[in-house]
Amino acid sequence: MKFTVVGTIAAAIELLREVSESTEHCLTACAVSGDLADAVAKSQIPLRLEATAEESLLAADVDVVVLAVDDPDDALRLARAASQADKHVVVILPSSCTPAFSFELHLILDESRCSVIPLTGRFGLTALPIDRHELDVNPLQIQQLALSLTPVPAPGADHALQDSAMPKLSRLRSVVEQGLDVLSASGLKYAQVTALDSLAPGGSLLSRLITLNSQPNAERSLPPATLTIHPSSGTEPVAAFLRLMLVDGTLQEFGIERSPKQLSRIVALCHSRDLCSKWMDSFSATQELADAADKSLRRRRTVDVHFDTGSERGLFKSQMTAMGCGVLTFMLFGMVAYLILAQLADLPDWLLHLGRILWITPLIVFLLAQVFLPLARDRSSGK
Repeated sequence: MKFTVVGTIAAAIELLREVSESTEHCLTACAVSGDLADAVAKSQIPLRLEATAEESLLAADVDVVVLAVDDPDDALRLARAASQADKHVVVILPSSCTPAFSFELHLILDESRCSVIPLTGRFGLTALPIDRHELDVNPLQIQQLALSLTPVPAPGADHALQDSAMPKLSRLRSVVEQGLDVLSASGLKYAQVTALDSLAPGGSLLSRLITLNSQPNAERSLPPATLTIHPSSGTEPVAAFLRLMLVDGTLQEFGIERSPKQLSRIVALCHSRDLCSKWMDSFSATQELADAADKSLRRRRTVDVHFDTGSERGLFKSQMTAMGCGVLTFMLFGMVAYLILAQLADLPDWLLHLGRILWITPLIVFLLAQVFLPLARDRSSGK
């Protein structure tokens, strides 16, 4: 497959290097600038450059477009243009990613015949099979999940800098998303998030603890999961593991690679729309958890997570419900107004008949609109 890379995010350098070293895939018609261009020059990766991003992603010899754009609106615009040109899209997540961004990406995926693949934290799970989006674990056998991450400079950044301090907020948010996505790869659907920061006497951030739980009144309680983010005490990155404490007292560990091989999984997702849809669902769930963690930090309390897959069927039902309330209200007050007007005013018969037609028309239109329900797609079903 032929790949093109568009954007400025230096984190794309690992995938770019992997494609350039592959014998089955190649790079073509790229449009890189900023930090990513500096990282490419430092790595001495040969590229064919285009003048604009549009020329790059619309090139005839491109199969997969890798978007490394830090502006969410530009990333969505380019993703939509690439998918409409029947190109597979791989998205390096912007630093200001939100649930709304994942919702828009999911809409683009639904409207496209090709795949739209966000690069998430579970790419680093070495034990995750290439044809699955979740680990094969039994929640009844798990007592607790724990993950500890140590932020390191992003790929392409100056690694000579000391990493003993916590990163800036945008980088910290990316690490939170990565950790929550790894925890979500267990397949457990958490409904409550509690986030707590530990601060130094000077006010600087020392660590962040995020705890995931199920609802207290849930039919089946889930084992708690904790994500701890703390600074490194040395110059070498600390190995990360997803640790599962089982009910029998044993410990199960899943290693997490700092710079995982991404190409083979991307190719598998490009070839499977069903797997890509499940991957996108998990990405949306992670964004909901990350958004709830931000709210928990602001409100200083536990926050409930309300997962919204944003299916067209659910959106249609919500709109019809709101419209139905409006129609009933209109008919009630419209009938009262019609009767009062007909009693007090001497109106011709044709005008009274017209008033009846105008009164009943919204109800007829609303009832006819219900026939469009089978056309609304449910994102949770396989396509």
